Amino acid sequence: MNGKYFIAFTVGLNVVGGIIAGVLVGFGFDWAMENWFGLKTKPWGLMFFFIIGIIAGFKNAYVDLKRVMRDLNSSEEEGKKDSD
Repeated sequence: MNGKYFIAFTVGLNVVGGIIAGVLVGFGFDWAMENWFGLKTKPWGLMFFFIIGIIAGFKNAYVDLKRVMRDLNSSEEEGKKDSD
């Protein structure tokens, strides 16, 4: 697999993984509040953690992209130094 495709795949997995994790945590939160404490939180707990999951996924993607750009810039600078 080409390097740039692997990086794009990783960033995409971070976004999707954060969203899925947010939905699962929200569902678990709703289930626990309803069954353990008798509180009706549907659908607010699920929606809250879904939004948190989206934010976490995009944050992780942003951090990964910054790291990739830093690595690319440093490798370009090393290539310029080697050619001089």
